[in-house]
Amino acid sequence: MAEVRLRALEKRFGTLKALDGVTLTIGEGELFALLGSSGSGKTTALRCVAGLEHPDSGDVLIGGRSVLGRQPYERPIGMVFQSYALFPHLSVFDNVAYGLRARAYAEGGPVGKARVLGAFVSRRLFPPTPELRRKVGDALALVNLASEAERMPGQLSGGMQQRVALARAIVTEPAVLLLDEPLSNLDRKLRVGMRATIRKLQQQLRMTALYVTHDQEEALSLADRMAIMDQGRVVQLGTPAEIYDRPASAFVADFVGAENLLPGEVVARDLSCVTVRCGALDVRATTRAGGAPGADAPGSKVRVVVRPQSIQLAPRGATLDADNRCDGLVRFGSYLGTTARYEVAVGDALFVVDVPDPRPGALLAAGDPVSLGFAARSVILVPA
Repeated sequence: MAEVRLRALEKRFGTLKALDGVTLTIGEGELFALLGSSGSGKTTALRCVAGLEHPDSGDVLIGGRSVLGRQPYERPIGMVFQSYALFPHLSVFDNVAYGLRARAYAEGGPVGKARVLGAFVSRRLFPPTPELRRKVGDALALVNLASEAERMPGQLSGGMQQRVALARAIVTEPAVLLLDEPLSNLDRKLRVGMRATIRKLQQQLRMTALYVTHDQEEALSLADRMAIMDQGRVVQLGTPAEIYDRPASAFVADFVGAENLLPGEVVARDLSCVTVRCGALDVRATTRAGGAPGADAPGSKVRVVVRPQSIQLAPRGATLDADNRCDGLVRFGSYLGTTARYEVAVGDALFVVDVPDPRPGALLAAGDPVSLGFAARSVILVPA
């Protein structure tokens, strides 16, 4: 494992500024996620680490040494691509062995190069060395594919193909593992399983990893730390809990899943709480240490964030033990198994509410009058 540093990276594609002074440090053995929408610069940053793009300015250091000017195969990295990038004409074994053979080719003389090329033509005439067999076997065992070594990629499911790609990335024992949207082509069930596989493997091998994704659930569940990117810049950096609980802006709050994001203005403040006027609704919020600067001063324009799971829902007129209470009408409801999700209109505002453990067949109907309640400590304020 090795520390990775990105120093003031700048990169343009024509008039588009893909990276705008990106500076990050990824610690040894850390799984670090870059989260952002398409075009935010996250994949460009990863490709600069991989050597697939060259920054216009700035530097990339791995293990304290600059890797600019070194080819991808000369860098101590392994990479997993979004599209798997497996060779369809090679077996699982030969796909995983590719990185080892490419390294042997780069480092070998004429005879060594001929043996590597021959191995791609005929494994019978140029059999794998015992060391290569051992390393490929160990990598396949780590991803639970030891019994699939002689199968072809086209005979495997999408999840199995991605595990082959993962084995190929780790077989060379890289200091840094790079993963570019590795799960985006899988269905939800496979994504959840592969998330666990990647995290366990990264921890087992004590490998530094840079993980690029547009999926906030992936980033929150996998990363030790993460950075949110927008328009080529890092707009917030921290642990998943820090970013989820204390978003620095309305953009970050929305991107990590704030379904309730209400515009308002701070109209009062006391020692422990502020009052925010959101149209006809006044919302009490606990002042937070480390919150977004300037978000709780009287007169400030803010966005009020309340997570759907933080809101109580009850029939109209029921007693709710909550700092904030209001009445509304159900607009829409959907049964999601472990939760029921409702859209509730409160004046001009629309709240999304998650109710845990709903009773089958007891879903509220559109137009049902309800009361909502939520604690002041569950309210997050971010600058407008």
